[in-house]
Amino acid sequence: MANPNTKYDLSAIPGNGILVNLPADPKQSKDLITVEEHGDADIEMEFMMAKESNSGIYLQGRYEIQLLDSWGKKNAAAGDCGGIYERWDESRPQGQKGYQGYAPRQNASRIAGVWQKIRISFQAPKFDKSGQKTENARILSIYLNDVLIHENVELTGPTRGGMHNNEVARGPLRFQGDHGPVAFRNMVIKPFDAPKPALKNLSYQVHDGRVLKQEELAGLKPSKTGKALQIDYTVAPMTNNFVIRYQGTLSVPVKGAYRFNGDFRGGYGNLEIGGKTVFPFSWHHDTREVELPAGDLPFVYTYAKVNEGDKPGLGLSVSGPGIRQTVLNAVGSLNVSRVSNPIALEPAREASVHRSFIAFRGKTLPYGVSVGTIQGLNYSVNLANGSLIRSWRGPFLNVTPMWLDRGNGVSVPLGSVLDFSETPQMLRVAGRDADGFLLKGYGVDENNLPDFQYVFNGSGFHDKTVPDSSGRYLDRTITADTGGTEFQFALAGGSSFEEQANGMYLVDGQYFIKVLQGGKPAVVEKDGSKVLAVTTQDKLVYSIIW
Repeated sequence: MANPNTKYDLSAIPGNGILVNLPADPKQSKDLITVEEHGDADIEMEFMMAKESNSGIYLQGRYEIQLLDSWGKKNAAAGDCGGIYERWDESRPQGQKGYQGYAPRQNASRIAGVWQKIRISFQAPKFDKSGQKTENARILSIYLNDVLIHENVELTGPTRGGMHNNEVARGPLRFQGDHGPVAFRNMVIKPFDAPKPALKNLSYQVHDGRVLKQEELAGLKPSKTGKALQIDYTVAPMTNNFVIRYQGTLSVPVKGAYRFNGDFRGGYGNLEIGGKTVFPFSWHHDTREVELPAGDLPFVYTYAKVNEGDKPGLGLSVSGPGIRQTVLNAVGSLNVSRVSNPIALEPAREASVHRSFIAFRGKTLPYGVSVGTIQGLNYSVNLANGSLIRSWRGPFLNVTPMWLDRGNGVSVPLGSVLDFSETPQMLRVAGRDADGFLLKGYGVDENNLPDFQYVFNGSGFHDKTVPDSSGRYLDRTITADTGGTEFQFALAGGSSFEEQANGMYLVDGQYFIKVLQGGKPAVVEKDGSKVLAVTTQDKLVYSIIW
């Protein structure tokens, strides 16, 4: 537990599964270094910062991903939470000694005292048999609180403060402990050092003709044949009504379950490995997992292009025990089209109010509204029952799914999202269970911030959520239209509600609730679930802090 209002205030009780750094003097603590060493790996964990504390995760003990209490900072630098720390060279001119630090794309960090999540995909440096480096280390991606903050960053050498200045194929994880209190839990290290499957003795046959069924393949005669190193649709001289069949050997180094991902644009694909059918003449795309023994296995991959409206494209990739997704097709064989300029909606001089469908926990809510503020504090409301369903800090909305071509009606938050619940928050009104919800609409103030108006049990309410005066979290006010109206309101749902010394409640370790006006919160049961609720009269004001 960390008090977000007090510098270096982090405390713990005895238990298992959490690493806690509690130095008597934050400047005199020690680092923690793993016995296990890693090369290529995906690494994820949760961490909790004390207020104004500083730590870091050193990949292979050499490349630091900064951890810092950067909550609320507008423009994050390389030294902020999630940043790739700079390299250092004393021989460089003054003011230029630090170099090649990389700031996160946006500040996705959360308040001290909540659990945050980081996911790092790391590619270790590569060396030849003589020990000479042939390829630099690389950060393939870093996600902080589910926001992509780095992608494909090359690391030319160890960052400042690394445990060694040399580079190695394998090294330990190092957790910085000499700059303040910090805690870690739920660590997962997934190595990707295993040898990869490879195609050998690959040949191809091109056939003219339109094939719509697998059994029609047997009667075709090749119009072109040849040898190949990789799968590539461009061996066919035509763009439609043709078949390419690749045959050869797939060398599988380790027995296990392998997942194959195939693309056969505008046509059908059939994949057979070791006598097993992986893709059964599938249309356009398929992904299947298959158990394979170690060894050299017969390989047959067939592509039947039949749709004139699609450009040809043929791709195949595989992942499996100890290997990342590995592409088996040639560059250019698969034309992957992506929107290069996504349509972003951002508030400018005033708040933006945007109606759309909202994708929420595996379902689509049809009556949604999202509000983006100029402070970068955003939220969404389920207009079917008046509930605040999510909040996020940072950019507002990606509306590409709605506005590109025909669209699907869904908008997507662009920042670090905190989801709540889509269930009603009004529990009781005037001594009875809340019922008869009626949305009356909303008005807006001079900043275009909406004031939602609705009815429960015949009683009217106003509901307004705005950034607090510091611009770092949200304040919500629920006001009854008629004086003397008593109501019970669910502030939060969850499994744990920890009361803090400062009157705040930590919900599931993810965010804080603090009642500014109204009764004292209590945990109650609602439809078999626990909620933190408050009973008050006329008016409720509370803060959501994350």
